[in-house]
Amino acid sequence: MMNIMNVMKSGVALCLLWGASGSAWAHDAWIAIDGPAHAVRYGHTAAGDPYDPAKIRQVRAWSANGDPVAVAVERSADGATATPASDAAVLTLDFDNGYWSRVGGQSRNEARTVTGAAEGTQSLKYGKTVLSWGDVVTRPLGQPLELVAVSATAPRDRQKVNVQVLHEGRPLAGARVYAGGHDDEAPVTTDANGRAAIEVHRGTQMLGVAHSVAHDGPEADRVNLSANLLFKVE
Repeated sequence: MMNIMNVMKSGVALCLLWGASGSAWAHDAWIAIDGPAHAVRYGHTAAGDPYDPAKIRQVRAWSANGDPVAVAVERSADGATATPASDAAVLTLDFDNGYWSRVGGQSRNEARTVTGAAEGTQSLKYGKTVLSWGDVVTRPLGQPLELVAVSATAPRDRQKVNVQVLHEGRPLAGARVYAGGHDDEAPVTTDANGRAAIEVHRGTQMLGVAHSVAHDGPEADRVNLSANLLFKVE
């Protein structure tokens, strides 16, 4: 497994696994497992980078049987924490990383309408963190792009986790899934039902997928969506 401190290569679809020693990846947004105030993080490494907390669209919490539960979000100058009710089993994050355009060979956090922009994207990120396993992990929770576990049973070391990738609630076939980062030379491609089986290892694991669609306005050419599923393996 790739060590968490290695730099991940960016791409259209990816799957990341954190080992017990930690990992790294292309820019992602997620909610940390450790609480009770769970850090909302964004960046390349497990520690995350500073970000504008206004980019957090929504944080939600769910009980083991799929009922919404209360969650308090506290924003600071360069981040945020989420503190859910004690019966929360899953936390979800919607994170809008804004518009990005290429101007003069450099990437800028601005819409394509900026003077001199050659191309532009909108970056939307969706995180799902499992605090405890139950039926809720097998249910779609309404994110535009999401990873859904097929089984409600917590995975064990060196087992394969079966997941389904959904885009707008429908299975996403043909998404390449990487076990160990984008340097993995043997990606798993989701089948016609959007499913893939990924071997996991003891420690904190992050599975991720990305998908790109056309943007329907002048602000960008494409919408780049990414989603992750974060959980611990005993």
